[in-house]
Amino acid sequence: MKRFLITLAVIAAAVALYVAAFLTVNHQVASSAADIEREAAADLPVAGDALELLNWNVGYGGLGRGSDFVADGGEHMFPPSREAVRANVAGIEAFLAQRSDNADVVVMQELARAGPVNYWINLRDRVEHALRDRDNTFYPDFRTRLMPWPLRLDHGQALYSRYAVAETGLVPLPAEDSGIFGVRRRYGSAYVRLAGDANWTIVSVHLAAFDEDATVRTRQLRELMAWAQGEYESGRRVVMAGDWNLQIAETNFPHTTDERFLFWLFPFPQDALPEGWRIAADATIPSVRTNHQPYVPGENYVTTIDGYIVSPNVEVLEVNGYDLGFEYTDHQPVRLRVQARR
Repeated sequence: MKRFLITLAVIAAAVALYVAAFLTVNHQVASSAADIEREAAADLPVAGDALELLNWNVGYGGLGRGSDFVADGGEHMFPPSREAVRANVAGIEAFLAQRSDNADVVVMQELARAGPVNYWINLRDRVEHALRDRDNTFYPDFRTRLMPWPLRLDHGQALYSRYAVAETGLVPLPAEDSGIFGVRRRYGSAYVRLAGDANWTIVSVHLAAFDEDATVRTRQLRELMAWAQGEYESGRRVVMAGDWNLQIAETNFPHTTDERFLFWLFPFPQDALPEGWRIAADATIPSVRTNHQPYVPGENYVTTIDGYIVSPNVEVLEVNGYDLGFEYTDHQPVRLRVQARR
């Protein structure tokens, strides 16, 4: 009996130490460029004066048409089925394989490896298959550390370039106080500087979504724009692509969604834009839907929070969203064509 109690005490102490270490490590929020994963591609051309981009938040493969999500007022933490995730991932891969040929840089948010929230279907692998032979930069802004593989989460931002990348980096951003299961997201914007005389800097953006009164995301935005202004003043042409979690275009699509499910929605603060900077977004095709219920056209609230901000030395030629009926994720892709302004 004494030996049993000692063994039990040792096990309890080990579990307590593990939980303490897990919470300590995952409660840290300092983002670091050392976390960036890079797979450089050889013999890529340098970028010229014109550029085409595609941006898409792919919702870790788990937020297709049939999903709701508890943080948005829905009932479920997980997708409806493994088959639904397979269909989402196959649809995302097929779209990228068919529609990304003209995109010089593809920027993505919520790209995920296999884990419990997507029933261990590796979305990142399928995306990288569709976008193979490109320079590949990944920043895991949500990663469970000290977690055994079956329960591990590994989500983040990615930039895939068909042009040579001279440098990668990260802009650290303020974090929220809250987390999921004790894990706090390490906010930051990954960027690439493309090789070539046009001096392009392409930035991935994914701001906070559920902070009260948009306090954190507004602070993130202002700090990010201050960094971007410095980049522009150094002679770079800056294109910032992403999920801003702020309404970047005025929209008025029909819906029947109750106001209580729109708690996360805030307009973009125009005074955060330095002089000469411009938003490029498509107000005619929504880029996001509410997740309080599975998607039903005309019922879910939809609007535009995904798109681009460009520096004064960049001319916007065209911006358009793709209407996929929110079939594969709760966001829709947005394409941008720009050229250097001399």
